[in-house]
Amino acid sequence: MQLKKVATQVRFVDAAGRTNYVTGKLTGSVKTIKGGIRKTKETVEALPERFVEKQLSDVRVAELNAIDTYGRANACTTRITQVVSPDYNETKSDVGDDTRAFSFTLTYTDQQWTYEPLAKFMTPAQVIDWSSVRIHRSPEHYLTVTSKGQAFPTIHLTFYSSDPDLADRIEYAMKFLAMSCDAGAGTGF
Repeated sequence: MQLKKVATQVRFVDAAGRTNYVTGKLTGSVKTIKGGIRKTKETVEALPERFVEKQLSDVRVAELNAIDTYGRANACTTRITQVVSPDYNETKSDVGDDTRAFSFTLTYTDQQWTYEPLAKFMTPAQVIDWSSVRIHRSPEHYLTVTSKGQAFPTIHLTFYSSDPDLADRIEYAMKFLAMSCDAGAGTGF
């Protein structure tokens, strides 16, 4: 599916209700330089490693394919093959300066927050099953399809289009897929 004219965002919701939840660790070091009139002493200490967590707000779909979780062609499934996000790892550096008449202390603190990669959301493969979806259209012409995921209880895939005609076509295609793939479609009920 061509996604160049439409922005897409995906929200993987886990059993605890957290959206695009990732974990990681906070590491860092503190370098202290103390000095006076004649001598200077420098020390470097590692900060204790800590568990950190966050919910990513901007995870976008880079590639969708009409295949199932096993990679087989299937018109009633859409596999979220690749997602992208702005870099969500963080670094922070601080400098403290305590200068007095005959002594000084400089403190350099470096911290790094490192989170698990986006591959977490792709393993196992996440697939929208069009036979059991909910489709919602907002007044701003955003279209969201909600489905049960493989590793996540809920997946929300949202298509953002500034063109109402394009949004109409996307909505029609979504509803067509949902009706065509519905198990009861062949029974007339």
